[in-house]
Amino acid sequence: MSSAAALLLRPTSATTRPLLHLPSPKSLVLRLHPSRRRLPVPRLSLVPTTSSNSNNSPHAPSPPVPSPEPAAPPPVLANWTPPRAIWRGLSALLLAGQVFHRVLTGRVHRRNLLAQLRRVGPGSAGVALLTAAFVGMAFTIQFVREFTRLGLHRSVGGVLALALARELSPVVTAVVAAGRVGSAFAAELGTMQVSEQTDTLRVLGANPVDYLVVPRVLACVLALPVLTLISFVLGLASSAFLADSVFGVSVSIILESARRALRPWDLISSLLKSQVFGAIIAVVSCAWGVTTHGGAKGVGESTTSAVVVSLVGVFIADFALSCLFFQGAGDSLKYAMG
Repeated sequence: MSSAAALLLRPTSATTRPLLHLPSPKSLVLRLHPSRRRLPVPRLSLVPTTSSNSNNSPHAPSPPVPSPEPAAPPPVLANWTPPRAIWRGLSALLLAGQVFHRVLTGRVHRRNLLAQLRRVGPGSAGVALLTAAFVGMAFTIQFVREFTRLGLHRSVGGVLALALARELSPVVTAVVAAGRVGSAFAAELGTMQVSEQTDTLRVLGANPVDYLVVPRVLACVLALPVLTLISFVLGLASSAFLADSVFGVSVSIILESARRALRPWDLISSLLKSQVFGAIIAVVSCAWGVTTHGGAKGVGESTTSAVVVSLVGVFIADFALSCLFFQGAGDSLKYAMG
């Protein structure tokens, strides 16, 4: 027993192996072989695989990659957009054709038509009549002063009546309507367009042209001749009053000269002009309104542009209709002089 204990307690040397060998903590750590520290990642190849013979040969040539076909050239007008003025002009012509077709087929919203008639007629009468009165008095000052020096005071009424009936009354009424009614049409329809209210009408099953455009165009075509006739009467009355009170030319002389100079065709041509002017103002204003985009800024630009284009169209149409209605030498002033 003592010899066994001495054997266990005997110190170990470098050459003697201990009976109990406890492993160190560091030896318990799992270590990977240096060759296995990285896991193999499969590599994907985008080149199509070939036959087994080509895979076996290390220096086999790779198949040729087909070159991409050249792209076809784009069309000549692929990236071209027409100017906005041309686009809006074509839209105005298209809208005029749609309105004409709907009027012929009787597709008119009568309630909206009556509302627009009250707006264009009585709503614009005050401004139109006031403008016609002052324009007539301004022309009276220019004509009466010169004609009385020449002893032609009996022809003053005929000259004023012809000028008011043929040119001043329809043109002045159209200018007032373009500034008051045309701008309102363009602003209203432009606001409805940018706020997508016209799309809402389509969803509800209503055609925006029938509900919004046709009543406005018909209201201008029907109301402007009446305004033109009233403006002519008021302008001639104001001219006669000014000639009598300032220049001493009697009212009876002015009215008698006007009666002799005027012909029925003069008033008919004035009413026809006003109808054409009303159609131009309404169609242009509505076309500019329904083609509005860009929010509040676009509405303002469309309103201004609609008024300007309407006035230019009115003046061009006035020249064309004057050349068509009044050709050759006239003899109206011969009858005005008595």
